Amino acid sequence: MAPVSLRAYAGRIVLVSGQDVIAEHKRRFTRNVSYFEPWHYVPLLDRKPGALRDGAPFVDWQLPEAMHRIREHYMAGKGGDREFVDLLLLAQDHGIEVVETACELAVQQNTLRLPAIINLINQLVEPAITPLSDAYTYPQLTLRPEADCKRYEALCSAEEAAA
Repeated sequence: MAPVSLRAYAGRIVLVSGQDVIAEHKRRFTRNVSYFEPWHYVPLLDRKPGALRDGAPFVDWQLPEAMHRIREHYMAGKGGDREFVDLLLLAQDHGIEVVETACELAVQQNTLRLPAIINLINQLVEPAITPLSDAYTYPQLTLRPEADCKRYEALCSAEEAAA
């Protein structure tokens, strides 16, 4: 476990571990008021997805419009908390921009199910495979393959004898 240092500046607070910035927050000087960064609590939602409905960090969470529509759709159904948490965890893995774009596409296509959104994310993240040009020539066979079951049985029996 690496040591963590807190660096307090006039307008911000930064948490650092080694050379990595773990978190950065705007500094606020009000009393008796709590400020939350909901993205910091998303990993905890994996264990308690119900906190998404009433948890203090998520009450006034301003999500992008497409993600907000998908959240409303999921929360209307049973088990929607878990599905939306899975979507939020994907945002932490692939970045909010990618998930937001996938959600916008899902809303446009009216495919709000999680597997469809995961498919859209994968399409955005994975590189496009370019087809081979028509000029590509496949190697020509020099020996024509023969269907010979006795040859296969001989290989299997030789393998059994070796074992």
